[in-house]
Amino acid sequence: MISEEKMTHIVHLILDGIWKQDMVDYPNEEEALREAKKICFGYIQQINALGDVVTKKILSQKNPPREGTPQWDTLYQKYLEEEVHKKGG
Repeated sequence: MISEEKMTHIVHLILDGIWKQDMVDYPNEEEALREAKKICFGYIQQINALGDVVTKKILSQKNPPREGTPQWDTLYQKYLEEEVHKKGG
């Protein structure tokens, strides 16, 4: 999991980029930062939950590949994309 400090830094970079490209004005910068952090943390939680589903799906196979192998990585990516698609992403 990413630390709150790193997430705050990333969110600042995103908000600064949006502001510099004149895509939006923030009437309240602190509120914009809080909301962006909330959204990013929620996204990471969803991805982590999908990762758990994908891991269980791979491990439930008759002869699952070992984690860290190219076969594992290929299946993980494929199943993750399927799960994201199921969630509407």
